[in-house]
Amino acid sequence: MATTWRPGVRGTDGALPPLPVLPQFPGMRGYRQLRGSIRGLGFRHAADLLREPGRLRAAGGVFGTLPRAETDDGFRVLDGLWFPGRGGLWQRVDVPFVRRAREAWQTSADPRALTAAAVADVLETLARDHPMGLRHIVLWELCCLLKDGDDGKGGTLGGGAYAATTADDAATLGVHRSEARLLAAAVDDAFPADGTERRAAEEFNDVWPSVRLRRAEHLADLLPAAPDDHALAALLGALRTRSAKVRFLAYAARRAQEGGDPRAAATTWLGALRQATDAPELRAGLLRAATALADAPSAAEQTAVQEWTNDRGLGLSWRTPHVPGTRPATPVTYAVLRFADEAPETTTEITRIDVAAPEARLLTAHDPAAPLGRVLRYAVLPLRGDRVAGVPRVTAPVLVAPDVEGLLTKPVPGGVQVHWRPHPAAVDIEVLRYDVPDVGAERGPNVVPCGHRGLVDDALPPGIYTYRVSCGYPGPGGTVVRSPGVHVMARVDEWPTPVAEVAAELAGDRVVLGWRAPRRGWSTLVPWPGGPVEPGTDVSERFARLTAGDPPGGDALPEPRPRPEDARDLLLEVNPPVAGRLRMTAVSVLGDRAVAGPSVVVESPAPVKDLTVVRLARGRANAWFSWPEPAVLVEVGWHDGTRGDSRRVPRSTHRQRLGAVELAVPDTACTVTVTPLTRPDAVAVPAPPAHAGLPAAHLPPPPPEPPLWRKWWRRWLRTGARRG
Repeated sequence: MATTWRPGVRGTDGALPPLPVLPQFPGMRGYRQLRGSIRGLGFRHAADLLREPGRLRAAGGVFGTLPRAETDDGFRVLDGLWFPGRGGLWQRVDVPFVRRAREAWQTSADPRALTAAAVADVLETLARDHPMGLRHIVLWELCCLLKDGDDGKGGTLGGGAYAATTADDAATLGVHRSEARLLAAAVDDAFPADGTERRAAEEFNDVWPSVRLRRAEHLADLLPAAPDDHALAALLGALRTRSAKVRFLAYAARRAQEGGDPRAAATTWLGALRQATDAPELRAGLLRAATALADAPSAAEQTAVQEWTNDRGLGLSWRTPHVPGTRPATPVTYAVLRFADEAPETTTEITRIDVAAPEARLLTAHDPAAPLGRVLRYAVLPLRGDRVAGVPRVTAPVLVAPDVEGLLTKPVPGGVQVHWRPHPAAVDIEVLRYDVPDVGAERGPNVVPCGHRGLVDDALPPGIYTYRVSCGYPGPGGTVVRSPGVHVMARVDEWPTPVAEVAAELAGDRVVLGWRAPRRGWSTLVPWPGGPVEPGTDVSERFARLTAGDPPGGDALPEPRPRPEDARDLLLEVNPPVAGRLRMTAVSVLGDRAVAGPSVVVESPAPVKDLTVVRLARGRANAWFSWPEPAVLVEVGWHDGTRGDSRRVPRSTHRQRLGAVELAVPDTACTVTVTPLTRPDAVAVPAPPAHAGLPAAHLPPPPPEPPLWRKWWRRWLRTGARRG
């Protein structure tokens, strides 16, 4: 039958009295750091650290080495923290006791003294703040050790963490026998094991009371909803009150914003955020209201945040406010945030700038990693410590999509050539062309096909055109976001028509060139230095330089001789220089514009000189001669009247062998011929071949006939070999 306990009446059946109410959280900030320091000093709990100076004094006194009676040296903790004193009296651990322990540690020679004194100083502050604070901490430490089966020195108590807690376990940790049984039973009955609830209880006082409301609410959800610990119950009640207040402010802010009053909404959101700085939905609401304020027509220009883009990213500038006669109590920190337009829920902090002086000043920030192809906004959020100091300033929507650079136009025959340098991140280039008539609005746009770095827009009628070049960047959802675009104006002039064809024919030692006059402009043939040019190429500058003086390679060329006008044919006789090559290019001219046409190469190779042929051996001979410039090949051959042979020799082989060419020739007399070969695409004045005679080779006399007996002897040997 259960025992009924009444005040002043002792139980008679040996049952336990009502179990004590154990603490459900440490009840102090920085408990985990304090516990780590105590364990690092080698103590099991705070009571051991406070009792250690007394033990050291007793052990070092006159009677420290005398035998002592067996007594219970444990401390009491269920009704305050008490240590056994002299004469069997109990000494309460209060602020003076802790101060004496701290001073004893400061004068101790123990190597742990300085750290222990610092821990004792923390415990003194705890005892000064709350009379039962030390009891709360020590009891929490004892409960954790007993529940975990830890003796505080790396060993285990009794049967470990999974065995029932006994009074001996509590006594082992220093608890007096009179309280050890009750404490062990209470720990087994209600104290939580190591896990999320205990860790939440140890962290709860670090978070609450503070402005980290959401973290405190998360930890409170892991703790008992109706705790027996009155201190924890009071903290949870204050937390619930604050949460309800913040919810009401958030509701009022949403109603104000829906009612079209962004200023009142921003003020209400700010009041809620100051009480819950870790609530992302509150900061998003504040940013949304601040965005509406920035977009309002009545937004003050002096409070705006200016933004600009350059090759290094995006920059911001704003001016700090200042009220005359005031000085900030703490420095103001400006946090620069970036978020997508219409999505302030996800922000990225770019930088923080600390401002200690109260004077107004211009501040700048730089975002080198602004995402391209996104419509962004930037907010400057003032902070004082962990609290928001005011409504943030928000920029207008910013599209980070750089345009092309170095946009240039160049007139080309029949159109315009446009060049630019795209941004490395651009995935697409779009070019639009607008016609600008002399009267009226411009017409267009027309999409012009282009490459990544330029285009040639030809076949355009003369006039003025405007080109808009924009870059495309990957946007959300696989879309392409385009830059604002850069405009450039170009003028298309009337160009001459290129000459279609140039014909050439030999007339003795001269070459007659003929062509049909172009449909637009006049034409001529000019000696063209260098390599050929593509017909239709703009050669205005080169043609002006060529016609400024005499053409290279000889006297000035005669003017073209026209045929009857109805035939529209022009002729020009060219006398190419001997041992030279001349490229004649047709050029059509109209005003200052000149366009290249087809080209004709005219050659007049030099004759082969100093041809000398010498036999080297039987069937081999060397031919020496001077190279006929400007030929690149010669044909070297021989002929003896009935048969012959030839091969082509390049100029490089001739120079490599120092002017000699080795031939395979017959032993009979023959004639060696060297003929210059012209380019297959050239019109050449033929050069006569060079001939040289090669006499027959002097053959040695045939060997004499062998003696008759040698022939008979060899025949006899062969016959004997066959018989064998």
